[in-house]
Amino acid sequence: MIGIVLVVGTDDETAENIGAAIGYRAVALSAASVSAPSVSLLRGMDAAQLPGVMVFTDEVPFERSISMAAEVHAVRPDIVMVLVSNGEAPVLIEAMRAGIRDVASSLEDATFLSNLRATLDSQGGANAAGLSPSRPSQPVDFTSRTITVLSPKGGVGKTNISVNLAVALAEQSPMDVVLVDLDLMFGDVSTVLDLHPTHTLEDAFKAGGRDSLLLKTFLTVHDRGFYVLCGAESPAANDNVSGADVAELIRQLQSQFRYVVVDTSAGLDDATLAALEVSHDAVVVTTMDMACLRSVRKAVELLGELTLLPASKYVAVNFADKQSGLRIKDVEAVIGLPVDIVLPRTPEVQAAANRGVPVLTVMKSGPFVKSIRSLAKRIFDRAREMESKPGHKRLEVA
Repeated sequence: MIGIVLVVGTDDETAENIGAAIGYRAVALSAASVSAPSVSLLRGMDAAQLPGVMVFTDEVPFERSISMAAEVHAVRPDIVMVLVSNGEAPVLIEAMRAGIRDVASSLEDATFLSNLRATLDSQGGANAAGLSPSRPSQPVDFTSRTITVLSPKGGVGKTNISVNLAVALAEQSPMDVVLVDLDLMFGDVSTVLDLHPTHTLEDAFKAGGRDSLLLKTFLTVHDRGFYVLCGAESPAANDNVSGADVAELIRQLQSQFRYVVVDTSAGLDDATLAALEVSHDAVVVTTMDMACLRSVRKAVELLGELTLLPASKYVAVNFADKQSGLRIKDVEAVIGLPVDIVLPRTPEVQAAANRGVPVLTVMKSGPFVKSIRSLAKRIFDRAREMESKPGHKRLEVA
């Protein structure tokens, strides 16, 4: 990426200040998003698309900065990497061995900013001369699984299921899960998780969001060890998004994460259909309301005709209670599918969501918690089974 500097371990405001000082675009990658040792900075990325300059700040542990620098240097030794540190000579020698070319005392240092500008100026000429050859994407050492949570009806609790499923999967594979709010108009994952994202789905669908590294900068890190691509603020923000855009976005995320959990809007809009087209698992959510059950049956039949319903599918009955007048076998008879998980009506679930806290983080037991963890284990075990087959590497829990 010509004329861009990636600053690892800072926020967007600081990156904007750096960009204004040097006259080039600076983008931030938060320290939280790269702090886990299991995180690969370049997994699934085209090395030719990397920015010509990377800065590792002292907000990132030194060992992580060195590890990431070595990862970059192995595929793109031409990239200029700078470390912000006041470390002593032995530490700096280790940094140089990893491919670090320069050390700065702070991001505000005038000499550092001047050198940054001069480097980007020179790289502009080099790139114009075609001196940056195309390189293949970094290999992916796992088989990604995409789980789409859907229902033809609204108000059935899809978002709570999606959020808590992401929490449960992150417990098995921390920092290798991304939750996508694919309700293009009224997504509320950020509300349920009490997140205040700087970037949203709107940014990801813009031209710059098609680059895998920039896409990673648009993700928000949740403190339970997973990433979130939050919904846009405006209902009209994604009016021009096509199914092809959705499928491309999910494929990009699949190259970087073991698990992609997709929360969808009510119904079967183009975005949901596109997500199903590239999904490995579907969680079909219903309640014990007869109107909802009949809608679910129609949706399942339609998806079957379109061959869009993954072979690995789970039916989740949410808000289950005996006062509905129906039994689980009645539900199965109406929708024509076996029920996989039953989630009883649990006041604590909605109360936790209203506080912006996933219920799995505050409740260690109970039918809802047990059912979500059971679903996550089934998906996790299925992933291990697929990766143990010839041609796949076996997934190891970080």
